Amino acid sequence: MIELFSQLMRHHGGAHARSALAAYLADDTSRYLASLVPHRPRLELLKSSAQLAHLLAKMTSDSGEEGLALAYFRTALDLAGMAGDRNTYAITLRAMSLQALHLGHHRHAADLAEAAVRAAGPDPSAPTTAFLLVQRALAHAHDHQRRSALADLRTAELRYAQAPDDSGAFARYPRAGLDYQRGETLLALGDYPEALDAFEESARHRGELQHHPGALTRARQAETLMRLGQLEAACSCWHQFLDHYQWLHSVRADRSLAELKKSLRPYCRQREASLVIERAHVLVRSRTPS
Repeated sequence: MIELFSQLMRHHGGAHARSALAAYLADDTSRYLASLVPHRPRLELLKSSAQLAHLLAKMTSDSGEEGLALAYFRTALDLAGMAGDRNTYAITLRAMSLQALHLGHHRHAADLAEAAVRAAGPDPSAPTTAFLLVQRALAHAHDHQRRSALADLRTAELRYAQAPDDSGAFARYPRAGLDYQRGETLLALGDYPEALDAFEESARHRGELQHHPGALTRARQAETLMRLGQLEAACSCWHQFLDHYQWLHSVRADRSLAELKKSLRPYCRQREASLVIERAHVLVRSRTPS
């Protein structure tokens, strides 16, 4: 179920099948936890439940319900603590740091990112270390700590290179994710050409059906190209964003669509921009219930 709902979010965004995961946690998972089972299987159940609660929190955040998402994140922390699962506990703190950044709470995001690194313990796995450090790098960048941000990026790259090819939603860290986070950090630091290279690398490693991360990556790529004054290339990326967007139910993707319209509005008389804007309008109309 962890793999299933992780895949559904990657393919269709957080608002897709979120109620199904909430029902599964409420109906099935809670019943398993309430049953009398031996100690070791119970710890595994707690760990899996923590990861499902973590996924539900991310899906809820991507549905625009940030307060409820925070409650689910705290539930995930509680369950991971009961299971003695440092890895899930640290990854959940990392997700809370990212949520805080999206909400504009930069100082709190930095504190949560630091807490995530500490919570992972003295010897976390290489994928976990890379995953946590790139978030701390992004938090440092938003906190105007350039040297610390770049240092964390370098260390994350080194640790990622040592990572085995693990499987499992909470064990692996895809290369595309690392490159995306690197791009976000460099964008926050104002290093636009380097950020663009990172987003391009991220897009290159995305699977065709990963519509949610694919859309967000193309949107960031387009936004960066706009900052660099490359309108035609940006419009090409916005078209690729729309290719993914039509499959999504995601507040973050909706916000990227709003950014598309805002950024292209001054260029609406230019053919490339007008074609993107018109396609976006048609797509939105087709998704709106009559």
